[in-house]
Amino acid sequence: MLTQERYQSILSMVNEKSAVTVAELAEVLGISESTVRRDLTALDELGRLKKVFGGATSIAKPEGIYEDNVSLRENLMSEEKTEIARYSAKLINNSDFVFIDSGTTTSRLIDFIDNNKATYVTNGIVHARKLVQKGLNAYLIGGKVKAATEAVVGAEGIANIKSFNFSKAFMGANGIDIDSGFTR
Repeated sequence: MLTQERYQSILSMVNEKSAVTVAELAEVLGISESTVRRDLTALDELGRLKKVFGGATSIAKPEGIYEDNVSLRENLMSEEKTEIARYSAKLINNSDFVFIDSGTTTSRLIDFIDNNKATYVTNGIVHARKLVQKGLNAYLIGGKVKAATEAVVGAEGIANIKSFNFSKAFMGANGIDIDSGFTR
């Protein structure tokens, strides 16, 4: 196998799995571990991956920065999202001033809202459309639109939110970690 072919195979495996070991690469590619180490060093120097002790990690999806598009997340954990949404909608009272954060679970929440006396504020573009299509009193905060999440983000939106006194807020989370808590 030519060097460039090995590089491409290594990069494909690393990007597919996010992290691979030297032993794993050697076995799959049928080459020595020392050859794998040299290749990883070269690819690290080229900025194509991150060489770590015992293997390599992908730089294509940096931890804490990469976000799947909404279309990819919509059907993940579908039953759980539906149950959360159904329960949450029951918590809304007539006099509530409600913030609904962007996200796939909070979008599903809107499907179950039947309270047309509460007032709703959101940073989700799709959320705003769904709220007004249901005939609900809805506001969309201003700011920069983030394509991957279909949400309004940035300092302008945060400034707008800080000026409100919400009685309820339904917030999205990209992940939950025992040590780090909720991530957005």
